[in-house]
Amino acid sequence: MAEGKDAKAKINTLTQKLNWVKLIFEDIWGRGADGSAFDWQSKGHGFESRRLHLGNDSSCFIEKGEITMSRVIFSSLSLLVVGLMVIIGCAPVQTVSKMTDEQLQAMRDSAQMSYSIGVGYYQQGDYESALKNFERALDYDSLYYDPYIAIGNIYRKQRDASKAEENFRKAMQIEPQQAKAYEALGDLYLEMGRDEDALAIYQEGLSRDSTLADLYNGIADIYVRRGMMSQADSVYRVALRRFPDDLAVQRLWGEFLYKVGRYKEAVDALKPLVARFPQVTVLRAKLADAMIEIKDFNGALAQLDTILTIDPANYQAKLRQGVILGRQGRYREAIRKFDEVLAQDSTLALAYLYRGEALAEQGNYAASDANLRRALSLDPGLLQAYIDLGDNRRKQADEKRGSNITQTSTANLESARALYEEAKGYYQRALTDSTLASYARAQLEYITKTISAIDKELFVRR
Repeated sequence: MAEGKDAKAKINTLTQKLNWVKLIFEDIWGRGADGSAFDWQSKGHGFESRRLHLGNDSSCFIEKGEITMSRVIFSSLSLLVVGLMVIIGCAPVQTVSKMTDEQLQAMRDSAQMSYSIGVGYYQQGDYESALKNFERALDYDSLYYDPYIAIGNIYRKQRDASKAEENFRKAMQIEPQQAKAYEALGDLYLEMGRDEDALAIYQEGLSRDSTLADLYNGIADIYVRRGMMSQADSVYRVALRRFPDDLAVQRLWGEFLYKVGRYKEAVDALKPLVARFPQVTVLRAKLADAMIEIKDFNGALAQLDTILTIDPANYQAKLRQGVILGRQGRYREAIRKFDEVLAQDSTLALAYLYRGEALAEQGNYAASDANLRRALSLDPGLLQAYIDLGDNRRKQADEKRGSNITQTSTANLESARALYEEAKGYYQRALTDSTLASYARAQLEYITKTISAIDKELFVRR
């Protein structure tokens, strides 16, 4: 019964619409100003002759046969539009059904699955496959926060700062109260040398979410880079209070103390961390470094032995042991440690550097030079090798010169002068490294004065 009523109602609606079309049709073609129907019939290519009255002005008459083509076209188009309106009105209404909760959850699950697969590829260094999966995750859920940060990190690794920033900012728009995107963008700016922008972004992130420890670490790092150590110290202390169990904060605090030369404090800060996280070898390595600086060599060797027990292939621990043995004057043992490392990997520039230094302490300058040059061939940026080569030449020159140049032979003075000039060239090549420049300048000053004294002595003899 209800279905019959619905059908009747639809027929009535359609009839009303057709009557409406008829009225419009008559207005277009067949009604004069007086409202009478326009009776016309086609005869060949023309119309039956009739005068049309177009208003009250008696002069406004045209012959029916003179209807202009523009009106015909306009009328036809009008009729077509009306017809379409009727058809559209009669067509069944198509509505987009709303997704069910189950369907939405399925889309989110698919997005998370694609993201997880992308993370796996990212960790393997396959950034192309990672990017495809992160983008697929966004196809399922365009408001998924994490893929934007992951994509930004891929572009950051690919040195495309513009696209990296674009994705980080999209994440910010989606979840403005989450700090992860602020940290990522701040790190990008820091990498680009835009410290002011990085600081502003880190601080904005903290204003929105103060629970992310890495934001504090980023701010402190900027202060360290600027030499503002007291400000960095303050930031780290706030972070330590807020995140007493955060391993990264504790580790960076220890590294900060080491960096600013507060080695005893670094040891005191790192010891309890090592006790709490005994399997984290990076903490033990930093503790060993700090112990070396305060000359607690046995304590440092013990920490390194533990690292090698946990990770026997850890060549860095062996390198550190060799350095400690060298500091203790146990050069043969040190060289053996470096040989063990080179047996594992013959391309490690640092192993050749340290081996060269130990050989120089034994007075074997020729072998030392060979190792130092090998280190430079593997790593041209290892400017410490130039310092060591300069030291080798300077020491040889000092031996030739003697303690009293007035009693040194002319041949030895001339040989010493040549060796000083060679040392000078090596030290000059190390001036571009800020950590080595002070030492290099001091040696250059010493050499300049010594050469001047030798020149005066040689002039007197001539």
